[in-house]
Amino acid sequence: MSLNRNSLAALLAGGEPLVIHHWDADGVTSAVTIAQFVGRGVSFLAPPFTYRPKADFMNVVAGLSADKDLVLVVDYNVQPEVYASIVAAAAGKPVVVIDHHVSAYPRVANFYYYNPAAEGDPMGLWPSAAHVIADALGFYDPMLIAVSIYGDLWEEALNNRVYRAYMNELGLDVERDSGLIRECAMQLWASEAARLTDVIGGLAYSLAYGGVDPCQAILSDPRMTNAREAVEADMRRAINDAERGEALGGRVMIYGIKASYRVTGMIARQLARQNPGKAVVVYSLEGGVGKVYVRGLRDSRPLIERLRSKGLSAGGKSQLGNNVVSLEVPQESLDVTVKEVIRSMEELAGSILLA
Repeated sequence: MSLNRNSLAALLAGGEPLVIHHWDADGVTSAVTIAQFVGRGVSFLAPPFTYRPKADFMNVVAGLSADKDLVLVVDYNVQPEVYASIVAAAAGKPVVVIDHHVSAYPRVANFYYYNPAAEGDPMGLWPSAAHVIADALGFYDPMLIAVSIYGDLWEEALNNRVYRAYMNELGLDVERDSGLIRECAMQLWASEAARLTDVIGGLAYSLAYGGVDPCQAILSDPRMTNAREAVEADMRRAINDAERGEALGGRVMIYGIKASYRVTGMIARQLARQNPGKAVVVYSLEGGVGKVYVRGLRDSRPLIERLRSKGLSAGGKSQLGNNVVSLEVPQESLDVTVKEVIRSMEELAGSILLA
């Protein structure tokens, strides 16, 4: 069932939730924003770097939610059956999803969602889940929300009206001072890319309850800094060594990469910037799991819907300046999935491609 902002705030007020949050900058800052509103008593859980969590993760959810009032799932865009599994693990507790991705939700008891961008965001008004939460609750740290937006949009954030509003609230100049925001977002991204489970697992708690300046804490963590150096080097090598192809007469560029870290999404973003006016498909294996990203689209939603209709677990965003499609598939299905993505793009070319 869909919630409005008033019912969401009422549900959170006075409760002690388990917050399941995505492992990236937006997910962490979303969890922290909720904790700052709720106060003490929040427990945090980051999924194990997959959108297809196994039964052991659901067992953890069941254990941690046993003495909680509700379960919140923030910025974690998964298939309806995964949400349904979380509902089952919560054993009667309300499960509330707060997100800003193009999403489909299950129709099961005790399941609720608040997502003003579920069917797309053509005006770019919901650039991060943390902003969705801040807007609904009216209680937030503008620095954290700015980091969440930059971590989702990167350089495109400077043109986003919502990001600029938070920077203005901070008294910062968008062009001159965004370097600090970028450095914080990069540190968090490096932790995600390097799979620093211990860092991400404890970060939301320390930022929410540790009484520290968020960016100072993030920038001064040597584990994040060391990971960032290694991850950025791996990404440069992966781009240089990528297998290259094209489709639709060069309107779609295709890259197969091999990397040691979780960098496929960031590489797709960089390659899209290097190929203006063209769509970019980037695929790889990350930890034995197939990953596919599509960027450089005019509108991602038709492609997401087409791939879902073919039984693929496609997710993504349909936002002004941030149209992306992402898929996570078993290793043995990667090649056939890439072919299906290209085939679907050819069928939908007139509605999804820029040129």
